[in-house]
Amino acid sequence: MASDLSAEIRVRPIGVVDVGIDRPPSARGSRYNVVSTIRVFNRYAAGLLGLEGYSHIFVIYWMHEVRDTRLVVRPWGREDLPDVGVFATRFPPRPNPIGLSVVELLGVSPPKVFVKGLDAWTGTPVLDLKPYDYYDIVRRPHIPEWLCERWEQSRDTVRRAAPWLGPCECREESR
Repeated sequence: MASDLSAEIRVRPIGVVDVGIDRPPSARGSRYNVVSTIRVFNRYAAGLLGLEGYSHIFVIYWMHEVRDTRLVVRPWGREDLPDVGVFATRFPPRPNPIGLSVVELLGVSPPKVFVKGLDAWTGTPVLDLKPYDYYDIVRRPHIPEWLCERWEQSRDTVRRAAPWLGPCECREESR
């Protein structure tokens, strides 16, 4: 039996980002330097049991301030990068503004979760938390050349702040 793919899908936030990244970005620096706090609503707090056993988690959130949809975007607004479809990026102006961050889990003190690396603003609704485990590891992901170049430009800075991120090498010979 096929479902009605035009039907509206409803989701409920399970919490909110109490402390997120600044807008516009501030002197606090990279999201990997910011300790963010997610407050899980009391009715869902029991779902945090056992989460502290993981070093990293996925945070799925609703980019609630996105007001437009663009199917073609220029990554980071940079003229030196190609136009690409929004589904080939992690940028906000999407048909469903769902955000996803893999973050370092620093601690759980129900109803609060403390993380580093969250790319969400204070006040952002959180839709779900999921553990990051061995089933989520891709050893050598293939990425477009423009993103590879961007990684190479920023990898030393990012690795200092988040040494758990990124491939060993980005170039073709490592694939």
